[in-house]
Amino acid sequence: MNKEINEITVCEMMLEAANQIHPDDMAYLFATGKSELFLRDILAAYMSRTLGLDGRNQYIGREWKRHDLIVNDRLHPLAIIEGKSYIHKDAANNGRLLKGEKSIAADLKRDTQKSRKTLKKYLGTADRDGSVIFTTVLFTVDIPEDWDFDYGQVTYSKYHQSYIKKFGGSKKLIEAGNKALGDLLSKHGQVRQVRLNSGLFQGMQVTVDFFALKVDRA
Repeated sequence: MNKEINEITVCEMMLEAANQIHPDDMAYLFATGKSELFLRDILAAYMSRTLGLDGRNQYIGREWKRHDLIVNDRLHPLAIIEGKSYIHKDAANNGRLLKGEKSIAADLKRDTQKSRKTLKKYLGTADRDGSVIFTTVLFTVDIPEDWDFDYGQVTYSKYHQSYIKKFGGSKKLIEAGNKALGDLLSKHGQVRQVRLNSGLFQGMQVTVDFFALKVDRA
């Protein structure tokens, strides 16, 4: 394998994989529903093609032992990558970010514990380390004030619009969500963020931000 798997390289590879998708196609996918599995799949394919795996023992697995994406050397996990998708409003909402079993913080805790359990099971006392990478996507559709919600083709349109209004514009909402999520993730390890190349859906800008956290060792 020709590249270390960490928060920086995962963001670089995600950006390169996403750049192969038309920006308006990216906008469509996020405007009409969560698309973390789509991003997972194009990232996995890109990693499999470009990481310089040895072609026999090393491989990129999807849904291996209930993990979203894994870099394996036979049965030795070199890296476990989990992914979640939210809207910027979720991160900008302190309750959704931090409180309860359905919060972003709770998702991070569950995925970290699950990944560490797998590493312990398969690595044992072997003289090699496995990384845990928690990836997160935040997105916002810039819904106008006169949007007809009965039209129904934009998922979460009411949430997008109400929080855009609450924060005084989509730019301020996006900035607030990104900062809140970055602050949370940085308490658990090294974080990198990139903005994916997303365009317009029915004339509305769709913004997609991708975060990768390399979780500190326990």
